[in-house]
Amino acid sequence: MDIRSLGVRRNLLFALSFSLMTAVTSAHAAEVTASDTQEIHDLFLRQAAAETAHDIDALDGTLAHAVPGQPDPVSFVARAYRFWGRDAVMEHFRKAFTGTWRVEPDQSAISIIPLNGDTVQIYAPTRVTLGAAGQPARTATFLINEFAIRTPSGWKISAVIPVPAE
Repeated sequence: MDIRSLGVRRNLLFALSFSLMTAVTSAHAAEVTASDTQEIHDLFLRQAAAETAHDIDALDGTLAHAVPGQPDPVSFVARAYRFWGRDAVMEHFRKAFTGTWRVEPDQSAISIIPLNGDTVQIYAPTRVTLGAAGQPARTATFLINEFAIRTPSGWKISAVIPVPAE
C-alpha cells in the first residue's frame, strides 16, 4: 500500500464517520413543530400577562428551572442591568412589581424562530410602561428578544433581552 492509497482510505473513513455522526444526530434531533410554535407563542403571552398583572407565581411558572447538576439557564440582560439566574430574575420582578409595570406585545408582530429542535428565539415589539413606586410611569417600545428552551415540563423562557426601539 502506498502513501496515496493510505490518504484516500483515511479521507473515506473520515467521510463515512462524519456521515454516520450526522445521520445519528439528525435522527435524534427534535424538530420544532407547529404545535411547539403555538405553545411557545402562548407561553410568551402568559408571561406578558403575568408581568402586567404583577402575578409573581404565574411569571415563575413561565421560566425554566435548572436541571440538577447543570447551570441555571435563566438570565435577564438589558442596557441598564444584568440578572444572572432564576432567583435574581425573580427578585428583579418582585421589586419592579412594587411600582408600575405593564407589558403590551404587538401580537401581530410576534415571531418564533427555531434555532434548533430544543431552542427558539422569540421576537416581539412590545410597549412597556414602567415606573418606580410613587413615581410617574413612562412608556417606551422595546424589541423584546427571548429564548425559550424545551424542558421536561414543556417550553420555558430561559433568557430575556429587551432592546430599546428608540
